Amino acid sequence: ATEAKRSLRKEIERLRAENEKKMKEANESRVRLKRELEQARQVRVCDKGCEAGRLRAKYSAQIEDLQAKLQHAEADREQLRADLLREREAREHLEKVVRELQEQLRPRPRPEHPGGESNAELGP
Repeated sequence: ATEAKRSLRKEIERLRAENEKKMKEANESRVRLKRELEQARQVRVCDKGCEAGRLRAKYSAQIEDLQAKLQHAEADREQLRADLLREREAREHLEKVVRELQEQLRPRPRPEHPGGESNAELGP
């Protein structure tokens, strides 16, 4: 039972670390995309002297693309949060099951009754 518990803990820790890494990557991606979006907006503002119509369309497309990527990164982050919550609940459930199994496997002392009476004779 302790080996199974140890194995479960290792697997849960591995999954937690993996999710933590993905959350970090999603957050970094979100920050990077926000920065790129702001840069695209700044460039759009600074390039007034060039072909305004062409550049406006180009930058608008870039902004839309970055906004879509940002929304995707946000959705990924929310999914990772949900996954982490499910893993936490699964870990808690597994730990409860392991405790219950350990309790069931724990030897219980049998009470001895004087006079040779058995438990069946005593009744509830």
